[in-house]
Amino acid sequence: MMLGKTGKASLGLLLMVCAILPTKSAWSSGWELVFSDEFDGDKLDRNKWATRYIYNNETMDHFNDEKERYRDSHILSNGVLSLVAKKMEGGDLFGSAMIRSHRTFYYGYYEARVFLPNAKGVWPAFWLEADYDIDGKTWHPPEIDIFEYVINGVEDKANSLHSNVVAPFNEKQYTYVDKDFLLKYQNMYASEDLNLGWHIVGFVWAPDRISMFWDGKLVYTRMYQWKRNDGQLGPPAHVDLNFAVGGAWAGRHGIDDVAFPQSFKIDYVRVCQFTESDKGASQCGPAQVTPDPKEFGYSTTINDMPKPAFLPVKVLGEQQQANGVLSVKGADPLKLEIPIDVPENYPSNRRLQVWVYDPTARSMVTTVERKLQESTVKKRADGASVVELSLPALQRTGNLVLDAKLVAETTDDKGARQVLPSPITCRTDVAQPIKARSCRLLTLEAR
Repeated sequence: MMLGKTGKASLGLLLMVCAILPTKSAWSSGWELVFSDEFDGDKLDRNKWATRYIYNNETMDHFNDEKERYRDSHILSNGVLSLVAKKMEGGDLFGSAMIRSHRTFYYGYYEARVFLPNAKGVWPAFWLEADYDIDGKTWHPPEIDIFEYVINGVEDKANSLHSNVVAPFNEKQYTYVDKDFLLKYQNMYASEDLNLGWHIVGFVWAPDRISMFWDGKLVYTRMYQWKRNDGQLGPPAHVDLNFAVGGAWAGRHGIDDVAFPQSFKIDYVRVCQFTESDKGASQCGPAQVTPDPKEFGYSTTINDMPKPAFLPVKVLGEQQQANGVLSVKGADPLKLEIPIDVPENYPSNRRLQVWVYDPTARSMVTTVERKLQESTVKKRADGASVVELSLPALQRTGNLVLDAKLVAETTDDKGARQVLPSPITCRTDVAQPIKARSCRLLTLEAR
């Protein structure tokens, strides 16, 4: 094709315009990093992680007949989190460690770089567990075991890795199976031991299927839906990484006590969710390996369960407030406006409970309660519901805290009445986990 002078001039102008105009990224959809921890500090970030299971009021430190008891037996050093298991004095138990994310998710790509332990009786795992539902209840199932690494010396050895979901086994649900994954046991078998070096485990959880990856290699894809036993969508999931020891599986043929202490090492944890916006990328953060979002992306309208958000409190009166700290005279009443961003169609049977707590004396100072209904709240221009409260004079000095939560009356599986805190989001001026069952509104300096 030949261009005359006019054509060449037009082409030159077009190229100039294209060079000046901003160009759109080649990835207009893909993975968006929504949660991560590189473990670069010297302390575990407690605003990201808890160190016990969610059950028993978030104090459960083991399951069933396992021999570990979770304590804060973790070490951060050189950008690595080590969950350390070692024999406790005076018995057959092991002190160990785990982390559970405060953040919750629906779906996404989950990745961790890990170094696995090496002793008969070890049972480290990376898994997704159902959190609280909208009423504050827990459900099981659903559960996804991204991997469980068990060495019992007979059925499960150092070259095998288990990956599965809590659901009836159905071979027909698998649409891809690698030659090294034995469906009968839902186990991957490698040619060498898996605890000889670092490995990257990845997992795509989509609304209708799951896919597991080991060092970037697809191990299996299975059709799966995150459902409760009653067939309803389960609560959102949090992330667990734990180091169990013994029990009926890992300890079936004994535990090699003299091989401990042992460490389950974690270089990083990252969670990405698929987005069709310009925030999407081909990689999940600074990942070395990531499943192609064009192949493993998914469509969904939810990425988490909507939760009411506590916003920064407004103090009425002459008290001085700055950065979440309020200086208050103990003899003065405390008047507050508490704004809450309530999701659309959120249940109306919630009660707001606000209290002042003395952490030194470990005692409640005062508490007040209001119904969270349209008739008892005001609306701000931004749509937030505002509850006005007046707390009586504190009648004491020292450093106190002002906390709040939403509670609702519900029933358990047997029909018994129970009052539970509802899951909420904390966006106040006080640094704390963003997802919780109660929020710190202010730190009070009473004088």
